[in-house]
Amino acid sequence: MLLLLTILWPALAASLALGTAIGWHFGPPRDRLSTAIGLGLGSGAVALAGLAFSGLVPGRPGFWVESAALNLAAYLVGAGTGALARLARPSPPRASGIDSVGGSPDRLAPSPRPAAGAERRLRGKASG
Repeated sequence: MLLLLTILWPALAASLALGTAIGWHFGPPRDRLSTAIGLGLGSGAVALAGLAFSGLVPGRPGFWVESAALNLAAYLVGAGTGALARLARPSPPRASGIDSVGGSPDRLAPSPRPAAGAERRLRGKASG
């Protein structure tokens, strides 16, 4: 196993970093579908680990199973760590004043659209 870790450490580091970035970006699961997908990935990691430890798959395919189990486990650890880090970060301060009522002051600016009468005149000239 030490030889396997020596060979695969770049892939394991990349899986851990990718999982951390994805976990930070998306956060913890919020609905039933994403929870089911997470549980499916976790059970897949357990199944791959069990297959790797049992030694049922010899040779090169066995190496692929072992490396897939390690990479998936590293990805899931990273995703969990990133999601927990996102939960632990402090929330940004709430806006006060006009921003909390209806948006930014730019929203209160007049529309650049022409008045209804001007639109009718433009349509009349274009069609005639």
